[in-house]
Amino acid sequence: MDHLRVNDALSYGSFLDYNLTENAQLEFMWDRNNTSYSARDITTLQYFKAYNSDIDQFQFGGLYMFRGSEHKLRPYVAASLGFTHDSNGNVTTSGSAPVGTTPDRTAFAYSIGGGVKYYLNRHVGLRGDARFMPTYGSSSNGEYCDPFFGCYTAKVRNFLDRGNFVGGLIFRF
Repeated sequence: MDHLRVNDALSYGSFLDYNLTENAQLEFMWDRNNTSYSARDITTLQYFKAYNSDIDQFQFGGLYMFRGSEHKLRPYVAASLGFTHDSNGNVTTSGSAPVGTTPDRTAFAYSIGGGVKYYLNRHVGLRGDARFMPTYGSSSNGEYCDPFFGCYTAKVRNFLDRGNFVGGLIFRF
């Protein structure tokens, strides 16, 4: 096994926003993805299902809407910091029975993205959101080269890169 990837799956969750100003909001996001990981066999370079995982992402951040509240359509940018928790199941090898479990893990994560809110009336609306949500995976030594100092060994941080596309309802109080 030399590569590990998260398989595509539907997720669900919630946003809770608090208005700071007419255009700026603090935000908490929770997202759950019931999915599985696949591993790549070194000899065949084929991926196989390695284990099931429930991935919970918790993010604290903010968003800024570009148009005032008199507009029904309000595009925004958003950014946040938080953590991802993986609840993992049994590990298998290519075509065989489970060989053990992978430990659950919690790691640093962040998100950047944007979207649009469309208000049907003062209290109900629709939201579309797209985010890049990497989670810290591990660190390892790797070779780094630059034009001024040549090549040298440096610590390389590895992230699990995730994309999240959300559509949902807004209830405003």
